[in-house]
Amino acid sequence: MRLLCLTLALVLLNAAQAVADGRVALLIGNASYTNHDFALTNPGNDVRALDDALRRLNFEVRSVIDLSREEMMASLDWLSETARDADIAMVFFAGHSIQVGSENYAIGVDLAGLSAPAVARSSITMTEIRAALEEADADLSMIVLDACRNNPLGDAEIGEVGLSAVTGGVGTLVAYSTDPGNVAADGIGDNSTFTAALLDHIETPGLDVRIMFGRVRQEVVRDTGGQQIPWVEEAVIGEHYLARGAPPLDTELRIWREVVEAGTVDDYQGYLKEFPEGLYKIMAELRIDDLRGVPLEAGDLADEDLPQATAALEMLGYFVPNAPATSDEEVRRAFARWRGTQPAGGRTFDALMREGARTATFLGTYTVSVVRSDLARHTLIQEQLRIAEENLAVAEADFGDTPEARDVLADMRRQVGEIGEIGQRTAASLDSSRTYYNDLVEQTDRHLVAYMSDEAQPRFAASRALSGTSSRALADARTFYRHLELMRDAPDGSYAWLAAMMEEN
Repeated sequence: MRLLCLTLALVLLNAAQAVADGRVALLIGNASYTNHDFALTNPGNDVRALDDALRRLNFEVRSVIDLSREEMMASLDWLSETARDADIAMVFFAGHSIQVGSENYAIGVDLAGLSAPAVARSSITMTEIRAALEEADADLSMIVLDACRNNPLGDAEIGEVGLSAVTGGVGTLVAYSTDPGNVAADGIGDNSTFTAALLDHIETPGLDVRIMFGRVRQEVVRDTGGQQIPWVEEAVIGEHYLARGAPPLDTELRIWREVVEAGTVDDYQGYLKEFPEGLYKIMAELRIDDLRGVPLEAGDLADEDLPQATAALEMLGYFVPNAPATSDEEVRRAFARWRGTQPAGGRTFDALMREGARTATFLGTYTVSVVRSDLARHTLIQEQLRIAEENLAVAEADFGDTPEARDVLADMRRQVGEIGEIGQRTAASLDSSRTYYNDLVEQTDRHLVAYMSDEAQPRFAASRALSGTSSRALADARTFYRHLELMRDAPDGSYAWLAAMMEEN
């Protein structure tokens, strides 16, 4: 019922929009390998279920099962021709894969022997997949590899466990079912753990693809107890939605973008009048000064210090993280403005970094509590929705043809719909807090950890009687520092902190 409601809303929204100029997907599922020891259960099911979902999303889909290398190459040729200049081009592979050297191989079902030459003869490479997508030159290219289920050649000491992380070019997103060097679960149901999560979210209206894969990651981490963490490498420009119905931009962000495009003093002043304490307040003031030619001595920052100074100034509110068009000159001018607020002797780069580190500690401590609360609410609502949908299904099966039950069933459907809407709101809140916290952890780990001295970290005397609030704040601060320690040993882009937090919950 929930899916029917979402699909109906999607149809109504699409009626007012032009059909996409090209959404093309190639889905490959290899399960019935010549060597029966390599046989898998779910790739065919994964491809068929994803085929149905993508067709509902207006994709032209080619689904192929149990292919050799030659057949996979022919399918890539079809993709590069059919998806030429498309809006979205997607390749999905489910099956066995292996990393040999720096190359990832998607193995065909005709693998004849346990040797590196045999792998090369029967597989397509990530390089070949990327080349096909580059030839298509779509606005968004997606490679989704649910293919790290194990290394079938491990006993022969060929290749590495899992896959290596490989980035695509601009406009490309590469999603792996688990993080580099690890293996993923084939799943005990009809689909693999990763594809089941992907199917749960791919048709949710209004999700940018990056947020959508964030939800997939979260679900897989939960379902596997943190043993499997999906991985995304992306260099995507702009926002891309697989399902129609994208929510409107936040009002302040939309107005700010219009102001930046206009770029006049009056426009920046108009923004400040409407949002006197807005996110972009300091940036607007700096640009007004620049447009008016107001002299402002650039801060004395060495080139190599600019990334760290930018991170600290973002923490202090001088810039919005990832704001567009933040130049080195703007960073130096913002540093000069910050120095003007500091007492003599406290206007150095090191002083800025220490203040940024203290602020990061505060923000991290606060945001941990927000993410934990959002996780708990989201989990509770999803469980309530599951129970309500099961009860509705039972009632419809037992009393669907009973006239006297019509009003009761209608009321149950309404309640399920309301719970679903609440679930969407809690999911959106979790998306926002999770994304912000991940950026905060990465930024702090990359630029500010070195300035987190013992003085910057919260300390409470063991003998002090702590209130409940203070005790929770201390626990949240410790959680933030644990997450920073996890990031220290994790590769860029890791969501190891999420697995740790979900274990705690």
